[in-house]
Amino acid sequence: MADKIRYTLEKFIPDLLALQKKQVFSKDEVKDILHKREEFEYMLQRRTHNLSNYMQLLDYEYGLERLRRQRNKERQIKKITSRDYAIVKRIIYIWDRIMNKYRYNIDLWKQYLSFCYIIESKKHFFKVITKALNFNPFNIDLWLAGALFELEKAHNPIKARKIFYQALRINNKNVELWTSYLDFELNQLQIGQEQNQSIKNSDGFLPLNTVEPIIQIKSKQIDGIKQIIQLALENCDNSELRISFKKILINHNQNDLAEEVFQTSQLDNSEKINQFLLENLNDPLVFEKLKDLNVDYKKELLQFFRDKAHSLDNFWQLAFSQPEIQPILLEESKNKPLKFKIQLLSQGHLQIDQINLQEIPKQKNKKELLEILLLLVHLYNKEFSFDIAKQNLLGQTELFQTFLDEYFPLLNNEEQQQLLNWLEKQKQFCPLKYHKLRKLDFVQLMKLTEYHPNIETWKFVLEQTKQQFPQKITQVMTSIQFLDPQMRIKLLK
Repeated sequence: MADKIRYTLEKFIPDLLALQKKQVFSKDEVKDILHKREEFEYMLQRRTHNLSNYMQLLDYEYGLERLRRQRNKERQIKKITSRDYAIVKRIIYIWDRIMNKYRYNIDLWKQYLSFCYIIESKKHFFKVITKALNFNPFNIDLWLAGALFELEKAHNPIKARKIFYQALRINNKNVELWTSYLDFELNQLQIGQEQNQSIKNSDGFLPLNTVEPIIQIKSKQIDGIKQIIQLALENCDNSELRISFKKILINHNQNDLAEEVFQTSQLDNSEKINQFLLENLNDPLVFEKLKDLNVDYKKELLQFFRDKAHSLDNFWQLAFSQPEIQPILLEESKNKPLKFKIQLLSQGHLQIDQINLQEIPKQKNKKELLEILLLLVHLYNKEFSFDIAKQNLLGQTELFQTFLDEYFPLLNNEEQQQLLNWLEKQKQFCPLKYHKLRKLDFVQLMKLTEYHPNIETWKFVLEQTKQQFPQKITQVMTSIQFLDPQMRIKLLK
């Protein structure tokens, strides 16, 4: 292992000595750099090393490069030799080691590419992007990074276009990629005649003979853009793509073409509309997209409402907020379960007199009844909800306590005291939480252990006895001795 580390370090010693000769680093600093690098290398040879160790090494090398540039500037060292790139080469060497081990980590590839972008090394950038795409050919960000570098750093739109073609050959159903490609071509059209003359193809487009099922584009200017749109819709026709294309075309002042994209909607039958609704249940812009597509979806949405609407989730809240469809949904909601109607009431879509409140006590599912009461207690006479809860939930301790937690804060002080007095008479049916709210004497405290014989109750009784009835502590401790051994051990801890 020592020989391997020594070999790794010795490769970079001549470069450091050259920087020392240029007085970028002192002799002691060079020794310290070698020592630190040796420490890092031994750390990376351990079996337990991880990604954070590599990141520490990179941070150290980044710091050295910043220091080198700063000293070059301060000392006005203008002559640049290959030795000045020694630390950059070292950083690239480290990145290569990292990516050989973490080749499917997209975030790391992006960081590596960002470094190549900053140092403006075209050679290394394309070496890295090629390797990254070999392992991750379906990652759109990597393809776009390659195209962006050709445009911004290499100033070569022809090669950028080739990268788009390669990306679309593999990912011809990706909306983001088609959208970026259309934006790219529209930008090229707007650059002007001077740059257009630098494009070797007189029509402004390169052939797509390697792209399947994409056909060759041979039209000029706007006809070529139309063919791009046609190809995209043939491969990836959906509402998201059409909406994205429309926005881009409008941004580039191609309003007529933007409208043309929507002349024929792909949602031309009930089956497709239903599929669209299912795929976009979580999209807050679903109804805006349907309007943009000029789709009459009321019939399909109504049937969808009959079959799928079991609770007022985000999708149906959004649907009821659409003025054009709210009336038909409200009419159909008459056939929905009581819980759904109460949810509509809570959102202000129904009035209390439109609901038959006498149906509430008839609910057989206690959990659904609780959900109804938790909403109704805020919307209608709270005593009405409490009476139903008394009749139906009193024996269900957890459910009844959940209701009380919602109901109790709504009462004034006098009403709260009246409720506590009533709960006292319910004994074991009164949740322990509400027993604790009353002022209890010692006999009542001990009664709690009969109503709720669990460790929480015993802890409360023990604590209250110590504070309020210290003379009775012996009696409580004697009772504890007769408890289950496991409970007694936990309690006495």
